[in-house]
Amino acid sequence: MRQHHTKVHGDPLPNRECKACGTEFYDEKARRVFCDGCNPNAGEHNGNWKDAKETTTCEACGTEFAYYPSDKNGHFCSKCVEMEGTFEGTRFWRRGERVESECDYCGEIRMVLKSDVERGQQRFCSEECLSEWMSENWRGENHHQWEGGTADYTGKWRSVRREALKRDDYECQRCGKTKEEMGRNPDVHHLIPVRSFDDPQDAHRLLNLVCLCRRCHAIVENNTK
Repeated sequence: MRQHHTKVHGDPLPNRECKACGTEFYDEKARRVFCDGCNPNAGEHNGNWKDAKETTTCEACGTEFAYYPSDKNGHFCSKCVEMEGTFEGTRFWRRGERVESECDYCGEIRMVLKSDVERGQQRFCSEECLSEWMSENWRGENHHQWEGGTADYTGKWRSVRREALKRDDYECQRCGKTKEEMGRNPDVHHLIPVRSFDDPQDAHRLLNLVCLCRRCHAIVENNTK
């Protein structure tokens, strides 16, 4: 009878019963246990269904965006996801009140954590802006280490610097950024400035050194100058 209906009338008879709703349906291989409406991997039940997107507000910048709720709820727009873990170093699990902040160099406005602004952080929107600002402002008497002359980075400095990098595994000890993420070796920072020592070579001790990424180095220097 099924062959007759299929070949003569072009209308195959049902050969399966949906496990979820009990509806009878036809399956060419007679293997399915759910009909199209109940199949958890078909149609609107599929996380990648073209009409399955939902809309929400980005928790980082406040803009509205669409996302697929396949495995988890949407929290951040694609632009903020791309920024995650780069210059600003703001991990998305750090949630809190966000405010507008203007880059000290280019003037770009972006949303940052209020607590970071209160601590004097997030002053620049990118490493390029930080670098340009440092080049223009940290010169001569305006440099954080200026004391009427230059610090002595000779003697044992190079060897102890290598030891500090190896000890800290070439990672920033403040934010955890790796050498690969920085694209360069981290800076080696003096906890007690070289200028504070009568003999500059006394500053080049392993206990007085710590590895920092460029951003964290600037923050630490600003807070201690």
